[in-house]
Amino acid sequence: MNILAINPWIYDFAAFDFWLKPYGFLVILSYLKNQGAKVDYIDCLDKKNTQATFGRGKYYFTTVPKPAALKNIPRYFKRYGITIEEFKARLEGKNPDYILITSSMTYWYPGITEAVNMLKEKFPAAKIILGGTYATLCFEHAKINSGCDFVFKNGSLEDFFKTLKVTFDYETFYSQLPLYEHFYNKLDYVVLRTSWGCPYTCDYCAIKELFPLFLRLRQEKILKFITGYAHRGAKDFVLYDDAFLYEPDYARNLLRALEKEKLNINFHTPNALHLRFLDKEIASLLKQAGFRNPHFGLETLNPGLQKLWGDKVNRQDLIRGTQLLKEGGFKNGEFSVYLLLGYPGQNLEELRQDIDFLNSLGARVSLAEFSPVPGTKLFQQYPESFSEPLLHNNSIFGFFQNDKFKEFWEIKNYARTLNKKLSGL
Repeated sequence: MNILAINPWIYDFAAFDFWLKPYGFLVILSYLKNQGAKVDYIDCLDKKNTQATFGRGKYYFTTVPKPAALKNIPRYFKRYGITIEEFKARLEGKNPDYILITSSMTYWYPGITEAVNMLKEKFPAAKIILGGTYATLCFEHAKINSGCDFVFKNGSLEDFFKTLKVTFDYETFYSQLPLYEHFYNKLDYVVLRTSWGCPYTCDYCAIKELFPLFLRLRQEKILKFITGYAHRGAKDFVLYDDAFLYEPDYARNLLRALEKEKLNINFHTPNALHLRFLDKEIASLLKQAGFRNPHFGLETLNPGLQKLWGDKVNRQDLIRGTQLLKEGGFKNGEFSVYLLLGYPGQNLEELRQDIDFLNSLGARVSLAEFSPVPGTKLFQQYPESFSEPLLHNNSIFGFFQNDKFKEFWEIKNYARTLNKKLSGL
């Protein structure tokens, strides 16, 4: 069986490679290779203009016309990644039976339709299958608009593999880690998960729609994976876990083993860690194992919203956690805490006070810009017009709150200024 796998372009007003790899898709492709399938992979995002710290960088882009739904946004719309000509050149010599396309942010779907149109013309006999985040959270929209022959939600893996006539073994699949060497000639960083899912349910997060359970991978497998790529020269490892420190003994034992290996590598946590599960040893191990600017989830210091949104962390957890990080060797400005910006009915003065408080504790502030995500409780507060995925874009959501747009920018600049002072810049 010949499979052509596509990670499509990003169509957006802004995009940056903050360790973006289609992790779940790469797990699927690795599983298929192990089942004997011939897999050709094209990552449309595998082209950057610049190389920044820790493997990140600016994507190459081409300015393109804005979709009608975004015509009033006063910014340039762009296609990020390889050129159309490069994409077509990479299709030459391929003879796929099936074409698999993954999807990430719901509002990036124009990259899917662009690819599908070209793929149908080039390979009219091949069946095109779409999966991933957009396909799961906007299933009906994807079925109508993507042009694909099949659309599968994340929870329909058994049906997906049955369509390919491939045996699906649940345990084998979810213990699979990506075989990067089969898909990338050069690795700027390595993405991995030690777990699938999250034990928490938060009103703004769709993780339960994407994967309702919480599963751990064996520590021995994770350690072998990390040491293997480190010995091949990889320096930056990105944890995609939604709850790495949940079940602290698991994290503690893995960190102890990593510290003993003396690999001289960096770890990054864009999906955030839980402050509540820190203790002195774990904080010290994070530092010793090479965690760079570890990010922690908070979202708000409003006690009512904390309880409503999952009760993951409170003010005392925050104070205790930041103190443990300092005792573990992290200096002021060497760790970050997420706060949510732009959720319904937010008091921006209260947010400014939260920023000040975090700064006083030595934490950098990462403002996560809110936008409504299908499948979440907060999404239910928005009108029917938000069924258009293009409007889910967090980088432009402030434009739909015109009365607060100026304040949003002032708050963002205020947080940047305080962060720079913490870092001595």
